[in-house]
Amino acid sequence: MAIIRTADRPLNEPRKKPQEGMFRRFTRAVIVAAAVGAAIASSGFTAAASAATRPIPVLYTSNFAGYHTASSDTSRFRYVATTAPVAACQTGTDPSNNPDAHIELFGGSNWSADIDVICNGGASSVSFFDQLSAITQAAGTFRLSPRVGDRVRISISRNVPGHQDSFTATDLRTGRSQTVRVTTPAAVVYQHAFVGSAIDRNADVMPLPPTSKLLWTFQNSRVVTYGGIRGTLLGPWTTVTEIDRTSARITVMYPGPLSSSGASFSTYLHAAP
Repeated sequence: MAIIRTADRPLNEPRKKPQEGMFRRFTRAVIVAAAVGAAIASSGFTAAASAATRPIPVLYTSNFAGYHTASSDTSRFRYVATTAPVAACQTGTDPSNNPDAHIELFGGSNWSADIDVICNGGASSVSFFDQLSAITQAAGTFRLSPRVGDRVRISISRNVPGHQDSFTATDLRTGRSQTVRVTTPAAVVYQHAFVGSAIDRNADVMPLPPTSKLLWTFQNSRVVTYGGIRGTLLGPWTTVTEIDRTSARITVMYPGPLSSSGASFSTYLHAAP
């Protein structure tokens, strides 16, 4: 059952830590949208293109590393899914200081539907969040207890005419699955789907390691538009690479190249400059 929470603080405040609450909330604070070719070349990162000829734009944020669909707000997406093996924590042993595996449908200034998986697994390690208004949310954790290495399939699906979001998590080792449904305002519209890693504070992973570290691997990622167009993270839209970089231009997290026609990739903690 969804837990409805009413916020008494600005929405751009950091989310609660797991020990403070049942869910993890990330905000999309954007640093800068970079030019396509120059950003990839100057950053030293490469991104796969759908036909090996179309470059992928880079967007620098302060929380996310991965890929999102559609560079403009003219598209609409009603489904996102991926499979992620539960990773061991890379920064100490406190999951709250490590990047999550994160999928999201988002749009506008308020609307966001998320699922997160925290490192090391265990009880309450898979959670959902649904923004219902500027001050109210539905949030909670799934009744799953995956262990490190378990492949977890997570998906978010929107019933557009029914104004309802469905959050599903399945531990593919045990076969245990749970779906949570949340009724939302009719005004909710999702223009983008995201798959990747998310972190609350970049300070939690500082100092950066001497060499890059693998964070999460995402496989069999799928999205569906409102109109029923099915695809991977690549499709008849301009896919965007998201790189987590501080205001001092220090790269914190980045995604590796897309593979399997845009269905798979990994995220990494960047090496110290």
